[in-house]
Parts: sequence; structure tokens; C-alpha cells
Amino acid sequence: MSARKILIADPDAETARALARALRERGFTLHAAPDGARALEIAVLRHPDLILFDEASRLLEAHTFIQILRTNPRTADIPVVVTGRGHDPERQRGYRDGYLRKPFNMDEVQSRIAQIFRRSEAAQKLKSEASEIEGSLKQMGIADLLQVLAGNRRTGRVELTSGELRGEIYLGEGRPINARVGGVEGEKALFRLLGWREGTFAFTPMAASPTARIDRGMEDALLEGMRQSDEAQRVSERLPARAAFLAMAGEAELPTELHPVTRQVVQALGEPMPLGDVVDRCPATDYEVLAALASLIDKGLVVQVERRDTADLTPLLQPAELHALRAKLVRGRQSIAVLGKVIVSGQARGLARFARALSRLPGYTPERGATAPDFGAMGHIALPDQLSIEVLALPTHEDYRPLWRPFGAGAVVAVILDETGLPLANFFAADSRVHLMLAGAAAVPQSLRRAVGGASLGPPDPIEVIRAALNLAAAPVARALG
Repeated sequence: MSARKILIADPDAETARALARALRERGFTLHAAPDGARALEIAVLRHPDLILFDEASRLLEAHTFIQILRTNPRTADIPVVVTGRGHDPERQRGYRDGYLRKPFNMDEVQSRIAQIFRRSEAAQKLKSEASEIEGSLKQMGIADLLQVLAGNRRTGRVELTSGELRGEIYLGEGRPINARVGGVEGEKALFRLLGWREGTFAFTPMAASPTARIDRGMEDALLEGMRQSDEAQRVSERLPARAAFLAMAGEAELPTELHPVTRQVVQALGEPMPLGDVVDRCPATDYEVLAALASLIDKGLVVQVERRDTADLTPLLQPAELHALRAKLVRGRQSIAVLGKVIVSGQARGLARFARALSRLPGYTPERGATAPDFGAMGHIALPDQLSIEVLALPTHEDYRPLWRPFGAGAVVAVILDETGLPLANFFAADSRVHLMLAGAAAVPQSLRRAVGGASLGPPDPIEVIRAALNLAAAPVARALG
């Protein structure tokens, strides 16, 4: 294979000679141009494998030079790394193939050149529609990989690993369609994944893509993602660690009108939780959430609090109560693992608060991607003796009435968070042995006093109401309280 050709466009002859000498020693063939016009001529005639174009080049400005190259089929695929002494990160991010700052660090220059050529090799490999590609993120960054896939208008899935973390990016015709990492997806996940520097990637072609949750072209997504990544890093430097517990200040008086992202943060902090959990639970991008948190902390509306260790929580059930609940659920059947069910119903805000509180329970695992569902599994509570409790949210709207009976089957307790759940409670009260627990209510309504499975009042705290609900479920006879 012939030596790679590199064109250096730099009006500083001394700098160009020194750089050319260093690159020639590494086996590259070098061309030089003192200005943008001569660089354009050499690019068309010699077709170099890479161009290092200095911002100070005369006659043609860097963006104009790149634009002309991209419109010419012969030069459209030549990567251009811009060089200079600039200090404007926003402008530098606009250069697709990167920016090298003077005075040059030759290790950095060599690393960027190697990365560019690895990207070119990957692009060649992807010319085949059926081809797959995999490699290390140290050899090819996520942004470079996505640019290659976008240039080839590929449809498929990029699987990413970094330690124990796993992520996915879906593409359709070279555009980002969706991304997932942990329990988040969409732009939030894509921008987070763009910050990964170590790990592996694997691209697999696919005929179809999932539902689109990202509405940006690739270049726009990459530029915005890199901007937000830089800003998030800057904001993080003045925030507590991700494991630090945060809470709304006791005397906090919030403005009547809140920015939508600030409202997300305030709702997430209905219960104290680690900063990292706040970032994960809010739908806005990481940078937007961190910026909102920083503003609330600066104003004294959010404070750091002492961590409440879930290991110090009183067990949900004592050994005798666990035995009784297991016996009640098994009811003579031969079973090793036992699954019980707790129904939760109420307004969306109450469900969100309930879901956040459950995350403090030892043994609780939230359903993936379901931070506070209006309908469906919220998570599971693993108890000793192979006993598992599924926590299921049921909507109270009459349109869902046909689902109440099948989804309520096997439930031991239905927790009613507010008055919106009373229609569901009345339905269960008529002919179901599901015990009804009204969280934080002043009294049991008259219509529920004769509930077949019993009805009682429960404490307002979500963890305590779960504890009380399971204790009642384990009791031989459920009782009604007025």
C-alpha cells in the first residue's frame, strides 16, 4: 500500500516545514500550500488523503475552503482538520474532522491523523450494505463512527459497552433515530453516550428502526451533543458528587412560574435522592438538568442532606409476618418462588412520588424505563424466603375499567393514593378480596366500609404505607377502620 498523502496549508512556512518533517519521518507523503487557493488546486489535482488547513490561510477562509471541497465529487470525501491558535470552543466544534491547536503537540497530531485514517478504513468497509463493523472506542470515537455511518446512509444499531455499562444508538438512513443507556433514551441518552471515551462498539445492519425519538440530522446532533457535554462538565465542577443526596430546602418558596426543566427537577425531589438519580429521572438532557440544579442550589432552594442508608431501614416484614404472607400467597400450591402483587392508583404526581420513595427500599428494583407509569409494572420488591412483590400502577379512568379485574387478579392490597382512585376502590370493594388501603386519608368512605377484602387507613409516607399494606396482607383477617 502506497504512503498516505497529507496536504499542509499554512502561511507560516517555518511551522509548515517543521510539521512536514515530523510527519515525513512517520512515513507520510507531504504536500504544502501557502494559501487557501493553492491548497484547493493541490486538493483537486493530487487528491490527498488528509488536509491540515490553518485558519490563518489567506484567500480562502477555512469554512469556505471546506464547503468548496464538499461540493466537488472528486474532493468531497477528503477529511480536513483545521489548525490554529483559536480559543473559541463553539467555533472549533463546527469543524467536522476536528481542530488542532498551535503550538502543536505531535502526539496529539499523530493521534488525530491515525483516528481520521481508521475512520476512512471503516467507511470503505461499510460500502457493502451487509457489512458489520466493530472495534474499540479508543481507536475510533463514537462521533467519528456515527459520521462514517451517516456518510454511508446506513440503517442499523450501534451497540456500545463501557465496563458494565451498555448503550445502543439506532440509525435510519444515516440519521440518529433513537438511543438508550440505562433507563433513559432519546436525545438524553445519545448526548450521554457521546461522552464515552473507553469501551467497544459494534454496528449491526437492520432492515427496520424503532420509533423515532430524535428529530435531528447527524451533524446537528453531534454538534449539539458535544456542546452539551462540554457545558455539563463545566457545570458539574461546581455541583456536589453524583452520590450526594439532595432535597428541597424546608423553607423553599418557589416562583409561581417555573421553567419546564426546573419543574422536572422539583418534582423529582419530592423525596431526597442522590444527584445522579435526579439527572436520570428527569426527561431533559443531562446538561439541562445539571444547569437547573445549579441554579436551584445557588438560590438556596435545593440543599445537600445527610444520606439515608437503605440498609438502616426497618425490615418491611418480620420473620413471622413473612412466613404468614408466603403461606397466604401459596395457599397449598407447590411453589418455590412466590410472587405477590400490590396495586397502586392515584394521580400522576402521587404515582411519581410513590415511585421515587420506593427506590429507597432495600430489595426494590424499578421496572426498566418506568419511573412513574400511569399503567403497568413500577417495579419489584425482593423479600427473604424467595418472596417477590410486584408493584403495579392501575389507571382510574373509566376507559380502563375492563382491565381492572384481570390486572387486579392475585393482588393482596390496593393502595389508593387520593380521591381519584376511589372508582377503582369501589370496584374492588364489591366482589374482590383485595384489601383496600387509603394512604393519608382522614377516614374510610362509607362506600368502602363493607369492602369484601376490608379497607383501612394508611400513613402518607409511601414506604410506610407499603410496610403497613404487606403487614395487613399477612394478617389472618383484614380489618376495616373508620
